[in-house]
Amino acid sequence: MPPEEKDPILEYFVRLAPLIQELIPLDCMIGISDREKFLYNLDGREIKNPKAIPGKPIPGESGLSKAIQKEGTVRITVSGETYGGPAFKTTTVPVRDEAGRVIGAVGLALSLSAQDALTEVAGTVATLARDASMAVEGLAESAQNLTRHHETLLSVVEEVRQQVSKTETILGFIREVAGKSNLLGLNAAIEAARAGEGGRGFSVVAEEIRKMSAYSTNSVKEIKDILVAINEKVGKMAKSISQVSDEAQNEAAATEEISASVQELATLAQKIETVAQII
Repeated sequence: MPPEEKDPILEYFVRLAPLIQELIPLDCMIGISDREKFLYNLDGREIKNPKAIPGKPIPGESGLSKAIQKEGTVRITVSGETYGGPAFKTTTVPVRDEAGRVIGAVGLALSLSAQDALTEVAGTVATLARDASMAVEGLAESAQNLTRHHETLLSVVEEVRQQVSKTETILGFIREVAGKSNLLGLNAAIEAARAGEGGRGFSVVAEEIRKMSAYSTNSVKEIKDILVAINEKVGKMAKSISQVSDEAQNEAAATEEISASVQELATLAQKIETVAQII
């Protein structure tokens, strides 16, 4: 219980203390003293000062005593081991009478539980942001490599198409030669028939020329069919590669968006840390 006789100003603070505690959303403790002894102490939900007994002398190392001696504001952080509870930080100010003389002090202690929790959350968020950022960077690099590989494949496909086109030109030339050879063989056969018995040997040569021409024509047709099939499959391959390339580009764009979000997360962690320090 506070002593019966107090300075009116200190008595005012004693009466005001419960209201101040209710106004502060954090767990807090309020202590009031005159120049020598504790006058009043209002413990918080978890933070308590078992040594702050009304009527007992205030310790020289306490914030109340230091604020009186300094005649100014004193801030102290008290570890949880000191009183067996949560750590807290105190802000103590001297109280002056109408003549300006220091007649006592008022101290407000705020629990650091919220600060510790926020600091832990900020650290966790920062770690997650850092890990996510590394993962996103790896994805971005993979997407870029994939895009480069797709561009290389598309270049190869285009080159194959060009080679197929050139082969078609060569086949056209062979087809033309085969047609002329067939015509030459036919003419040679006619001339051999006219020559009678003397043209028999030439007739054999003419027949071989016609067979070679027919074989060349058939080979050209088969090769052309193969080239048409190759060109068709190359076209499908190019379409598939193009689709995969588009997906890779979309993935790269999505990765950039994720990277921006991760950066915002890291910024948020810094803000949380700042707020924790303020609290």
